[in-house]
Amino acid sequence: MISADLGQRRTIVTGGASGLGLATARKFAEMGSTVALADLDGDRLGEAAASLAGEGLEVFAAPTDLRDPDAARQMVRAAAAQMGGLDYLVNIAGHPVTLTRIGPEDLDSQTEELWSEALSINLLSAFRTSHAAAPFLKESKGAIVNTASMAGWRGGGSSSPYSVAKGGVITLTKELARGLAPDVRVNAISPSYVHPDSTNFPLKWPSVFEDAAALPLGRPGTGEEYADVCLFLCAGASYITGQTIHVDGGWSA
Repeated sequence: MISADLGQRRTIVTGGASGLGLATARKFAEMGSTVALADLDGDRLGEAAASLAGEGLEVFAAPTDLRDPDAARQMVRAAAAQMGGLDYLVNIAGHPVTLTRIGPEDLDSQTEELWSEALSINLLSAFRTSHAAAPFLKESKGAIVNTASMAGWRGGGSSSPYSVAKGGVITLTKELARGLAPDVRVNAISPSYVHPDSTNFPLKWPSVFEDAAALPLGRPGTGEEYADVCLFLCAGASYITGQTIHVDGGWSA
């Protein structure tokens, strides 16, 4: 567990209503940041924001649908206006899209609709929010953290479109790092296995603990462990940009 003084800092966490997003929002809020929880409008978002606020943390709901470019842009602008600016954007939002894994050999199941949805929520959403946040982050000399996946490096995710989208996040991170330098640092994390208690993905595999046991660290990662790296990349890491950090229990070793 790492810590930092984020008093007077302002953060947007996409996918902030559950899973890794909620863990990250909690971490940043506990460190003193005001946090906008950006997620689909609904009970889950309201309950997450109310729960954290009930603990005395400075958080608020920022409902949006990141598949809609206008909605993404409006959410960022509204959240930044409410907070008086923006220091950090943490793009956690993502989704496997398919509830049943589609193997790379099953081309017939890789429909145009599947490709469009996977790219929109897992790749384009990060560009949309980063684009909208750029003027605010340049002013504050802030940072962006995106969320890739080990599937983006080696495939093997829920589907080929998902893996390609996450591979795109890795390249997008490099491009944004160059495009927003030197004012804004842009990095990403690349998770491997995630503890079932720390994910809201409906695609759950019963062998996650067995599979993760083969890693050097022998277990799936927790939401707090992933949030720790997001915190480091935002609040520290002052000479790191354009990088994707493997937070993978040694998968890539």
